[in-house]
Amino acid sequence: MKIKVTLAIAFALLVNGCSFDTTKLVPDMFKSSAGISTSAYTEKTGKQAFNVIRDGVTFTDGSYITPQGEGSIVLPKGYYYVSSSGDRILAADKLGDIMVLKSNGDEIARTKLEAPLVTGVAYYGGIAYLLQGNRFGLYDPFKNKVIYQKEFAGGSVVDNRLANPIVTQNFLAIPTLDGKLVFISLHTYRAPAVLPVGTLKNYGNIIFLKALGNKIIAATPTNIITVSSAGKQTYNAKVADLTIHNGNIYLLTRDGIAAKLDSNLQLIESKKFAYADFATIAAKNGKIYAFAKSGSLVVMDDNMQKQKVYSVKAADSYSYVSGDWLYIDDIRVKLSALNYE
Repeated sequence: MKIKVTLAIAFALLVNGCSFDTTKLVPDMFKSSAGISTSAYTEKTGKQAFNVIRDGVTFTDGSYITPQGEGSIVLPKGYYYVSSSGDRILAADKLGDIMVLKSNGDEIARTKLEAPLVTGVAYYGGIAYLLQGNRFGLYDPFKNKVIYQKEFAGGSVVDNRLANPIVTQNFLAIPTLDGKLVFISLHTYRAPAVLPVGTLKNYGNIIFLKALGNKIIAATPTNIITVSSAGKQTYNAKVADLTIHNGNIYLLTRDGIAAKLDSNLQLIESKKFAYADFATIAAKNGKIYAFAKSGSLVVMDDNMQKQKVYSVKAADSYSYVSGDWLYIDDIRVKLSALNYE
């Protein structure tokens, strides 16, 4: 892993769920039978996942969860949760229909786009979206028309944790299927600024995209970048999952590393777990939670000096942290009840 800093880029002008293979052989520490049982802190949800994305899991009964907790409404049959912004909830089906709802369930708008939605966000001026076929654009529900659309050649969905667009005061940042970030000014829909993020043509989906202060943090399965008016920084890693907490970036890699980075991608702490098949990370209440697909959950202190391993269950379909709970298929585990000593 290394950090590479480049010169200031055009961005400065704008700034003002996956299937799991649980047959893998792993050491005793990361076998599903290893560690302390969490049965006392585990509940059956009785729910089956209908759709799993970076920003939420929708269940077959129309309920859903987000990183913050349980959703406020039940979605119409066939629709899944995409994202939330303020009082707006964006939902879509798998045929190209999208709808915007209030947090009380009242419908604001709906339309059918040219292709099924991949990612999107509802904002005060409309909906920013990415469609299958690597088409991105803006839809105005008040005028009931697409006001901007462009298509990039190449790219396909290879990771269902695709990041949604983000909205700032002055611009939209839309991830594409070929590992690029497209910046569109909210004031004039001129030709967008384009920033490559991924390093591999066929595995470049942007799986994480968030704002952190005056920076944007983005990640593909092969690297993390930060973008600001000062330029672009890159941290190369086999990214399994990451999260942001208290201004720091917490990372799990596919080769068994848990790491804590600052907002400049400088390494603060790291810990290697040989053969750990990490999938999902959370950082809260002074603890780091690192879940391995084979069923082990490592709880560490924020400095990664102390740790305890719990036995949960192997993930057959998905794992996801929502609020104070780690969801694994049809169960959930209360994280605050677990400690590192």
